[in-house]
Amino acid sequence: MNPEQTPTNSKRLMIVDDDAEMRTLLAEYFRRLGFEVAEKESGAVALQAATTERFDCFILDVAMPEMSGIELLKKLRDRGVDTPAMFLTAHDLLDDKVAGFEAGADDYLAKPFSPRELEYRIEALLRRRSGGKQDGDEDRLEIGDLVVDRRRHEVSRGGARIDLTPLEFQILDLLASEPGRAWSRNDLLDRVWSTEYEGYQRNIDPHINRLRKKLESDPKNPHYVLTVRGVGYKLNENP
Repeated sequence: MNPEQTPTNSKRLMIVDDDAEMRTLLAEYFRRLGFEVAEKESGAVALQAATTERFDCFILDVAMPEMSGIELLKKLRDRGVDTPAMFLTAHDLLDDKVAGFEAGADDYLAKPFSPRELEYRIEALLRRRSGGKQDGDEDRLEIGDLVVDRRRHEVSRGGARIDLTPLEFQILDLLASEPGRAWSRNDLLDRVWSTEYEGYQRNIDPHINRLRKKLESDPKNPHYVLTVRGVGYKLNENP
């Protein structure tokens, strides 16, 4: 693995994989790109580190003994850790991908993969984390008592702050950019993930469900993020 460029980068990655060779290769690759990298050989060790130290992104192997990557991420999300997470897996199956996204993953890459593709995907997650804008040039979007502050990368409802993961913020930001517009699942996947993820349109649903749990007083009867039957989702322009 020989990256062509070695830009300065102070971002911190945690790589969790019980395969020492894979873990070392990835760590060396990203260190040569200027990242700070912490290597963890198990979910239990990673869980402790991730809840006591700051990281900008997690790279998690799915299949690990004792605690899988999916179990690890579920525990982290339950503890309020919203750091972007990329899953690596030897399986490219729909059920595995859905399970990963339901656990709170931001992206998913099947082995074998190109290190350059992983690099680009990690950079995309970090850009998302930094709060890049969607449509329009407004820094602050207000829909009823819902406020999306793009500059601060914050969301509040009725003056109370709502903590979202970077991906949840990205989805809400896109919906809020055009309240009332119906977005298909393919549109959302294409705009948020920058790919159509052909055949996996339902991957967006777990993220919508989690967004509703945080945003809505009654997630089963939403007033903000509405389902458009046969199409996808929209943000209510008059919540």
